[in-house]
Amino acid sequence: MIRKTLYLCFGIVIAAFVSLNACSSNMNANAQENDNEQNELELKRLREQKSVWESDLADKSRFTLNLKLNAQERSLARSHARSVTTNLKNNNFYVHYLLTKLKEANIPLEMAAIPLVESGLNPHVHNKGAHGAWQYVRSTGYSLGLRRSRGYDGIYDFFASTDAGVKYLNRLYSDLGDWQLVVLAYNQGEYGVKRAISNAQKKGIAEPTADDIVVSRTARTYLTRFKAYSDILKNPQAYGVTLPNIKNRTPFRKVEVAGKVNSLHEAARLSGASLDILKKLNSGYTSDRIDPSRGLLVPIEHADEFEKAIYGRSAEKYTEDMPLKIKN
Repeated sequence: MIRKTLYLCFGIVIAAFVSLNACSSNMNANAQENDNEQNELELKRLREQKSVWESDLADKSRFTLNLKLNAQERSLARSHARSVTTNLKNNNFYVHYLLTKLKEANIPLEMAAIPLVESGLNPHVHNKGAHGAWQYVRSTGYSLGLRRSRGYDGIYDFFASTDAGVKYLNRLYSDLGDWQLVVLAYNQGEYGVKRAISNAQKKGIAEPTADDIVVSRTARTYLTRFKAYSDILKNPQAYGVTLPNIKNRTPFRKVEVAGKVNSLHEAARLSGASLDILKKLNSGYTSDRIDPSRGLLVPIEHADEFEKAIYGRSAEKYTEDMPLKIKN
């Protein structure tokens, strides 16, 4: 009996010891998990403190075209360097998104010069039948999924049109196989460039480059300007300018407002953000009316206040962080 009692007690001690070890292991695992989360948050904070130009989005390795500028192109870059940096500063809300989308699609960073050449990143530009930051004609915009509805026009929505632009650039590259030919095609049209390539091949040039084909004077000038702008992005110091300090983070958050807020004016009052900034972020809206199915992009520093104003404590389930899904 005594022996059985001793065995029982011994078993209880062993079980308790195992339980303590398991508890200790769980505590250590939880502590390690918490440490890892804290480290990730700290790394994210440090990344966001950097300028976007110091991040992997704008790393020198992202410039892959190895463009060689002639004297005319360098002169053009010097004369336009300040206007390029001004446009980047004035439209800083768009820059992180643009660079992110180009990197996700593995498109050379030089191609960020396209919307700079076209519009200075201004989504409200309208010039001779071309619209928005990427200057699409209506038929091209429609083919890329940019739709119009009451109070909204996707061709003027910077984020939707940038998604479309990335799709279009990749499509052109798939057909042409050379990024400088893509730049010419963006201006002159894909079929015009294909004809020029065919004509060059008939003259015995097996693999024509942008320098080998005959295109319009306008398209040639466009390529010159593209090369100048892309070199400003790559080598700003060579032209006596510094690219504006733009934080390496998404500067806005999407807030679902269906049934709560109907106008940009009301959203500005509730969020504390300026109406001008809300219009800039939501450039696809063509009136004060908010489409409830689309929601609203709000500056990150005003998003919490806005959510609390319209949803109170349950705000978090109505928010959506990047990557931003654009509904056309």
